[in-house]
Amino acid sequence: MTALLHGILCDLDGVVYRGDAPCDGAVEGLASAREAGVRILYMTNNASRTPQAVADQLQGLGVAAGPDDVLTASQVAAAEVAALRSQGRLTVDQDRPVLAVGGAGVGAALDEHGLGWITTTRQRERSGATGVADVAAVVQGYGPRLDVQDLTEAAYAIRQGAAWIATNDDATLPTTRGLAVGNGSLVAAVRRATGAEPTVVGKPHATAYEVALDRLGLRAQDCLMVGDRLDTDIAGAARAGVPSALVLTGVSTAQEVSSLEPSLRPDHVVDTIGDLAHLWGRDR
Repeated sequence: MTALLHGILCDLDGVVYRGDAPCDGAVEGLASAREAGVRILYMTNNASRTPQAVADQLQGLGVAAGPDDVLTASQVAAAEVAALRSQGRLTVDQDRPVLAVGGAGVGAALDEHGLGWITTTRQRERSGATGVADVAAVVQGYGPRLDVQDLTEAAYAIRQGAAWIATNDDATLPTTRGLAVGNGSLVAAVRRATGAEPTVVGKPHATAYEVALDRLGLRAQDCLMVGDRLDTDIAGAARAGVPSALVLTGVSTAQEVSSLEPSLRPDHVVDTIGDLAHLWGRDR
């Protein structure tokens, strides 16, 4: 990159925080970018929480952010359902709602687009002991309290013909204790049970980057994707034409970079976000 940045697309888990703890150098590095006038959009494939909840956590860590500065994979998935409806490819109404599988962030994102939705508990009640009530689509995202019954309701609806949108397919989720089961592992279970393939919208898929760039109103070449996963953050940025930086506070390692094809390698590999300060004209 030869020009100063105008925008940063910033992953969260493993980049800004890990569990409840900030990643090394993240708070200071992001503050430096904001002070330099760089617009920051926090992108997360963790679909379980609402943008407000994410912003509250960021603020608690000392990062200046509001809900409009956050883009969750649930919001991207809801935008996809809304697009299908507006194109006449999907009917969502009182009799054919969306089945929300995941944490609170999934339903909240559907609300933003005026899409009627139900929980898996309500779907079981509607269906009774021997049937499967009609739903227009299943939106499957991560939720820390998801269980086999939730995945089973998703499988029933998908086998019945419901459209299937998965917020993301990350196999793992970084926590302070290590790598936990991620949404991709849960999606794999439903895939195995149904034989169906979901439309996946979160990173590294193009829809997430299109929505993010539209939110910022910036061109791909004027932004930088900052992430900790080569297979999601960095790979998706490469396909979307967005320059990228791998920070070594999360999942992927510097050693893994050398095994990638040159076209899929990040433009920068750094220990912390603060090590990128030269890109926005600030010394660390």
